[in-house]
Amino acid sequence: MPDPVIIENRPLIARLLLMFWVAEIGVGLLFVLAGANLLRPAENGGPILLMVMGLVLVLAGLVMTGLCWRIARLKGPAIEMTAAGLTDHRLARRPIPWEAISWKVIFNGRSYSLQLDIAEPHRKSVGVFWYQRALGLFSRMLRQPEFNVATLGTGLSAEEIGQRMASYRPQVA
Repeated sequence: MPDPVIIENRPLIARLLLMFWVAEIGVGLLFVLAGANLLRPAENGGPILLMVMGLVLVLAGLVMTGLCWRIARLKGPAIEMTAAGLTDHRLARRPIPWEAISWKVIFNGRSYSLQLDIAEPHRKSVGVFWYQRALGLFSRMLRQPEFNVATLGTGLSAEEIGQRMASYRPQVA
């Protein structure tokens, strides 16, 4: 087995983005409030559309605030890779054994992301955080691996994190 890999947490960008996502939640709530105030029997659905758009902003903002909050507050390393498994302190509470991980780097049209699936029964026992499960629902809709190893707070790209992971477990296509 290779030497342990430790990727330190760099929370500055996450702290800055945290303010943006909190503002998005506020804007979404304003949209919902504006739609509710405009709602009349004679309206053609515009206020309802405004309220739905506001709810989408609020939900996206909540999930991204959860991720940024975790990274911004994290003390110690973001990611640890050892023979025992992958410990991403932004993804789950406990280490994920290598035999339970299948992963790949995906290009989504704008950038790359490192995404992984966790096999049962390990998926339930590692304690995946709520915001990662919510992002996982979106990934599943796109037919991609469920969880994302965030590059935010690492100073590394998805490819660079993937290269470090490759020495522990071969990439599964």
